[in-house]
Amino acid sequence: MERKVEKNNIDQSLFTKHYRLVVIPAVFVLYLFSHFLLNPYDPEWYNSIDTDSFWQSGIMILVYCTLISEISLRLSHALNKVLPWTKYASWRVVVQLLLLILLIFLVYCILNIAYLVWIPYEPGEILDLEAKIDIWQSLLISINTGIFISVIHTGYFLIKNWKNSMMDAAELKLKAEQLERIASQAELETLKMQLDPHFLFNNFSTLSELVIEDQQVAVKFIDHLALVYRYMLSNVRKNSISLKEEISFVESYFYLIKERMGRKVELIIDIPENVQNTQAVAPIALQLLVENAVKHNTASKEHPLVIHIEVVNQYVVVRNNLQKLVVELPSSKVGLDNIVDRYRLLSQLDVEITSTTEEFIVKLPLLAVRERSYTN
Repeated sequence: MERKVEKNNIDQSLFTKHYRLVVIPAVFVLYLFSHFLLNPYDPEWYNSIDTDSFWQSGIMILVYCTLISEISLRLSHALNKVLPWTKYASWRVVVQLLLLILLIFLVYCILNIAYLVWIPYEPGEILDLEAKIDIWQSLLISINTGIFISVIHTGYFLIKNWKNSMMDAAELKLKAEQLERIASQAELETLKMQLDPHFLFNNFSTLSELVIEDQQVAVKFIDHLALVYRYMLSNVRKNSISLKEEISFVESYFYLIKERMGRKVELIIDIPENVQNTQAVAPIALQLLVENAVKHNTASKEHPLVIHIEVVNQYVVVRNNLQKLVVELPSSKVGLDNIVDRYRLLSQLDVEITSTTEEFIVKLPLLAVRERSYTN
């Protein structure tokens, strides 16, 4: 977002810098050309005039064109704050056109009054028909000039907007490709976990014991196991999922761990129901963090592993007490890196990872339930 604002500021400064070099000569030429089109048979176009009168008329017209060009630039800057192009494009076209015509008309009247004060008419002298026609022609040309300048501003906005849209589309396509690659990697890691012999062995060993001890508990265990696999298969390809669904999945997953480890592990979820329904996270992100906590820490009844999940500001926070294994298991950290990469594409906020002597904390940015997807 900051890069886009900075880019817009640079574009605006370049437009302002070259505005006078382009618009003033264009308005000057348009002014003379319009005069010729309105009255091509005026004898003044064909009669020779002295050099002093030529330069005097040319300088006066150039000053007038410079003045109305400067007014249009200042008006554009003022309207950028009140009616920015990006939000009120239609209104901006109409308001800018009307204000420009009004201001140019006022400038035209003021200059003519100043001219009459500077060079007053002789007593008894009246305006002839040709002079009146010239005044009306100049007024029409001034209005036409306002329309011309408005077209320049509108055209600049349309070109810049088209350019930005093309760049955004290219960036969006690149992000989609990156997200597709990362999603494929996440799916692969999930499938690996599903086929992990150690994971299957532990759960089926627990299941076999439950079938002998308590068949009702065994049935419940199978139900949660099925929910875990169904969730993984259904949601691994999605960019985001509601926090409520992810927490429900984590609870089912943790049920399997709880049946195996008993009071050695504890999961505390402290998130209000309304927050769960209105916020989202990347799928399987919380489950991976819970799995890592269980995998890389010791747990006993005397010193249980406590995993706490809560929402703080714009983050869902997963923390656990740090009880490192005597012999640490080898870890590629693919799961944690995958979460970081996915959030880099899904959110403006970064994943925050903090490790102290007592706790390991991961903060995942919350996403809107209807978060815009980058997938095709």
